[in-house]
Amino acid sequence: MDEIEYKLKTNSSVLIVNAVDKLISTIKSKFKPAERQKFVLENEELKFLRDKCSSSDAVVSLTACQGLLALVELNVLEIGYTMSTIVSLLPTAHNFSAIISTMAGLLVLDLKHRLVPGQPYRCQFSLRSPQHPFITILEKNKDMESDVLAQMHALCNSHEYLVSSNSLELLRSSDSQASLLLACLSSQQICNPKLIDSSLAAYSAVTEAVLYQKRREYIVAIVPVLATICNQLLKHGHDPRPCYSLIERCFSIDAPELKCVSGLTLLILADNLTKTAALYLQELFNLCLNIIGKFEYSSLCLNSFVGLSLQWLHLPSYLTTNSLNTASKILETQQQDKPSNFLFIANLKSNKIFQTLVQTEKQLYAYFKLLETWERLQDEDKLKEWFDGLINSNSSLKIELLPFLVGVCLDRTGDEEIAVKTIQAIVQIVSVEKETSVTFLPILLYKLANDTRPNVKLACLKGLPFMAITKENVPTIVSVLNKLKANKGVPASLLVMLYTSLAETQVRCFPYLQEILVDVLTKADDLKWEVDIAKAIAVKRICEERASSHGLELVSVISSLLNRCTDKSGATATSIALEALAALWRGAAVAPPGTWRALEPRLGRDNRPAVQISLCKLLSEIPALRVSTPEYDKLISEASKRLWLSIAEGIHWTVSDAACNALANYKIDDYQLKDIPEVYRRTVKLPPAYCKTPADAIRKPEDVLDYVPCEVWPEVFKHTNQNALPAVENLVFTLIEREIGFFRSGVYMFDGREPQSLSNLPPHSVLRGITDCVRKQVTSPSYDIKEAVLLSMLSTLAKGYPRPLPPFDMSFLHDAFHRGPEWRTRSIELASRQALTSPSAKRLIENFLAGIASSNEESDVMLTFEFLPIMARTMPPNNLRPPVETRLEKSFSVVLASSNTEEFTFVKQLKLIKKCLECDRIHEANRTWLCQAVEGYFSQISDNSPIWPTYVDCCLALSTKYLERMTSPSGWWEVASDLLRKSTRIRSALAAQTDCTAPLVWLNESIDVHASQIVEQDYSLRCIFDALRVAKQDTPTTKDWLLQLMARIQVAFNKTEDESSKSYLCDVFMLSVITLSGIWSFEPDMEIILCNRANRQTVMPAAIAYLLNRDAWKGCTLQTLEWLCHTRDATHDPGLQRACQQSLLALRHCEEFVTHKIWTRLEHHFGSVASNDIEY
Repeated sequence: MDEIEYKLKTNSSVLIVNAVDKLISTIKSKFKPAERQKFVLENEELKFLRDKCSSSDAVVSLTACQGLLALVELNVLEIGYTMSTIVSLLPTAHNFSAIISTMAGLLVLDLKHRLVPGQPYRCQFSLRSPQHPFITILEKNKDMESDVLAQMHALCNSHEYLVSSNSLELLRSSDSQASLLLACLSSQQICNPKLIDSSLAAYSAVTEAVLYQKRREYIVAIVPVLATICNQLLKHGHDPRPCYSLIERCFSIDAPELKCVSGLTLLILADNLTKTAALYLQELFNLCLNIIGKFEYSSLCLNSFVGLSLQWLHLPSYLTTNSLNTASKILETQQQDKPSNFLFIANLKSNKIFQTLVQTEKQLYAYFKLLETWERLQDEDKLKEWFDGLINSNSSLKIELLPFLVGVCLDRTGDEEIAVKTIQAIVQIVSVEKETSVTFLPILLYKLANDTRPNVKLACLKGLPFMAITKENVPTIVSVLNKLKANKGVPASLLVMLYTSLAETQVRCFPYLQEILVDVLTKADDLKWEVDIAKAIAVKRICEERASSHGLELVSVISSLLNRCTDKSGATATSIALEALAALWRGAAVAPPGTWRALEPRLGRDNRPAVQISLCKLLSEIPALRVSTPEYDKLISEASKRLWLSIAEGIHWTVSDAACNALANYKIDDYQLKDIPEVYRRTVKLPPAYCKTPADAIRKPEDVLDYVPCEVWPEVFKHTNQNALPAVENLVFTLIEREIGFFRSGVYMFDGREPQSLSNLPPHSVLRGITDCVRKQVTSPSYDIKEAVLLSMLSTLAKGYPRPLPPFDMSFLHDAFHRGPEWRTRSIELASRQALTSPSAKRLIENFLAGIASSNEESDVMLTFEFLPIMARTMPPNNLRPPVETRLEKSFSVVLASSNTEEFTFVKQLKLIKKCLECDRIHEANRTWLCQAVEGYFSQISDNSPIWPTYVDCCLALSTKYLERMTSPSGWWEVASDLLRKSTRIRSALAAQTDCTAPLVWLNESIDVHASQIVEQDYSLRCIFDALRVAKQDTPTTKDWLLQLMARIQVAFNKTEDESSKSYLCDVFMLSVITLSGIWSFEPDMEIILCNRANRQTVMPAAIAYLLNRDAWKGCTLQTLEWLCHTRDATHDPGLQRACQQSLLALRHCEEFVTHKIWTRLEHHFGSVASNDIEY
């Protein structure tokens, strides 16, 4: 051993080999086959040889490893044991090349040992246990990729035919080279900054091979993926030029089929322009110029590239001089280009290689589907409908689709409405992702300069100020607006609004607005009143948004508007200026007392109704701003007096209306009797307590009384313009509401009979004045009050107060009941509200309800349903239930006699019942029987009936207990198809509600039942889609619901044998992912997804990738990956297996895919990713 040790320490390769050879001879001489297990563990020479495999000397370690391999060939060591030994040496190895070469040799020996003549060889290793030794090496040391690749190359090109012919199986089991190739390409993690170079190398190798072999189908499929890789290279700071060169080589071959992807490649490359550095621009523009010079393309794609290159042309520099010359040529081509109606993308559907790759790259899939739909939809109405759905999708999805939207925006000949909506969508995106404003500003300017359509130009102008969200854009925008201002190219009013939007977006631009508000901008054809209104609106918007910072600076503008706009045409501008002043009051920018002192002489005698209305609204702000100072007390007194005068002497009834609404904000203590106009207080007399002497009796009440007597309020009704009576009602209602709020419980108590009146209330009680007047005029009419006025007072008493009115004898309502339909309505309403506290009111309602069941008057019947929310609070079920149920049955019996749902009394009744059930204050006993009544019609109404939608809407208001009982198939004797459809429809409507915590839970039982009901599954999917489309997509409850659905599917796979049930549950999952991700909006007709399982499976990979790419959903990535692996392995459906496998590949860029080694679970399913028809 000493001699061997000595030779191994020399630098002579010959001596080292000689020493190892002596070791091998010694080991072989001592080996006894019968004691193999003991020998390999205890032999000292073998231990020494194993130790030398980890030597730091490269020659020693390599020779020692060769020695182990020789011992295998000499049948001293077993292959499996030796492979395990080599793997165990990895932690201490210094020469990984030696380890790799030994592993390769062992693999060859294993091949020769296991190969049976006439039978194919099957490799024993896989991604998992037993793991392939090359994978183990790469996991331990990723820097050894080149050595592993070299060994793989050596195996594939071995001089031994036995080895080379089985090399692919030796390295990895595969049915065909085409499947292996697609599996390798689909697995490249092009979004991983650490692996993107190796991914590019893999694609480059394949591209070189197919270019050499001129395999056009592969070239067409790979080019768009290479464009996608360029995006990722730029995103992670790598040089994309080798990839550009590779794409250019692909387009240089003579292959007409490349026109199918020329436009798609341009669209993907357009996204490079927002990420690239100046260094790479020349190659990118040259590539684009080469493509458009050689192949046909979709004009939308070139529009997209040009649109995103405008940002570079807009801000030229020395660094981009040469590049921008090329960009200018592309721009000229785009301007001279004629729109093409050819279907380029449709031809890609027959390329099975592309279809395999596109489903594993979400961005590529999105552009492919959008272009396909855009080219296919020739009907303008259908195109508009589809585009509306697309731009109304979630913001994160629209940001991903920016190149496509830019392409649509620059379309010169397309539909004008679509162009305008695209511009509006772009502006919305800027509000979410403000960095995009730098990109979009040049696009809007270009569109503004080159598009001749007025509506499109207007949309661009309106969007321009919003680009100022980035301060670098401000100089350009200001320059454009100043040119418009100098040249007077747009109406002055529009210019003011543009400067206003600019100031709102960027606070530093306020001086520009201030300047234009002061300047006289009008030209010959400008209307003065229009400009004044625009300025007033501008001032109002700024005052509402930034009263504290800019409010004082705008006071002079407001004053100027008020001084200048004194004619009839200036009324609107004056009114808006007063609204701006109110905003300044609310923002504490100016003091109300001083402002009113300045305004009152100027506007107090203004006879323009619009101005007076705005003045009343301004005065309505004062009570909320009150401060305990003499100045404010005086202001409140003057303002209330002014409002009273406007009520009595308003130049128009709308002024009286506005004054009443404003006065409702004041307390009754804010004004005295003398502040009220004489017309309202002429009937007021001094109470006896104030007339103890003749001298006292001759005093005027307004000089003595320190309160407003109750007699005033009937006079207010009587002598105010009758058109303003609703506003008077609102004023009196507000006062009574405050009054009732201060009542103590003793007011509601009485002994014996009810009080005849409310004389127990104080003389200043508003309620007492109105009640006494109504009761007196009904029982003993004087005919000096118009009927409309009396009805208005009765309506005021019948309004919904927070508490009932104090009890008093309401027998007078029996007389009012018979005076006409309107009297009857108000009497029933008042009695219904008072039935809890007034026996006489309760008797009236009981008598009314008793006659409803047999009444032939539909108006009386509908009164019952109209006031059902009130009666359900105040009347017991034994009085209310019989007539309501009887009338429901009668109205339902005539439903089939008419085809117009508007004529159905039953429909009206259902709507009113829903309104009642939505009321939280009704008695639970009444809620119970109402729910039971509605529930009873569930089995009677067909889902094809015209009243079915109304019934479903009514069911949404039922209590959970009854909804569960009614729609839960688990409680039925038999699960009939019609009942199941109706149950599903109601549950989906419940799931579509957004005002509850977890609405989607309502779908669960319906999904479970439909899993065993094949006939109605398509119908259920439509209902589920309707619910998911309006669901709040990123809330925790939505995520929890989807995770629970995945868990239930896993349970079904473990416990259920019914394949159709499993497939349906997976259909629900796929539909949920497609809907929640927003990918459904890519399809022109959702029926394509709803009615075809294969289409759902095709869309799922991209949908799931988009969904989990959102920040709110990233926490669900690992659970989803695990679920996809489980479902793929558990299902027997080849289509679902392929969809799950492709979904896993689409998610390969997620961090969890690597950290949890999900990639090791892909091996046995790679063959299903490629079509069986693909041949290499």
